[in-house]
Amino acid sequence: MTSGETDDATASYVTDVAEYWESGGFSHAAGQILGHLMVCEPAEQTQAELAETLGLSAGTVSTQLKILLAVEMVERVRRRGVRTSFYQVPKNMWTRVLASETSRIGGLRGLADKGLKVLPQTRPDRIVSLDQMVRFFEHEWPQLEERLEEFLRKEES
Repeated sequence: MTSGETDDATASYVTDVAEYWESGGFSHAAGQILGHLMVCEPAEQTQAELAETLGLSAGTVSTQLKILLAVEMVERVRRRGVRTSFYQVPKNMWTRVLASETSRIGGLRGLADKGLKVLPQTRPDRIVSLDQMVRFFEHEWPQLEERLEEFLRKEES
């Protein structure tokens, strides 16, 4: 594969990541940043490098990095003697993202419980289906996390 083909494949990948995360509620720019940080060399990039490479404004990069930092999909890296911050995808980010589902399930449990107390007469399925889904994931999620940890241990050995 030539350098041009590699660059085209990389750009296509970054676009695919951006479109995937955009469909889930992130901005396209946040998805571009995440996608780029997943495949760039070196793995750590400055805000200026991200802006230049992705054709985004400095303000957009700054705003989207704050969002990605808040959800722990990106981390700030400091280098001794260098004032500029670098950004990268944290190690094990994907398992940490999945692990955050436990707290999300807990939050949905609270909403389901409160909803059951004010269950509407018309179409109670709006609350009942939430409760059913939460009960399913409360039962299945811990087992799935254990299986993932076991799988990853085997992959590392």
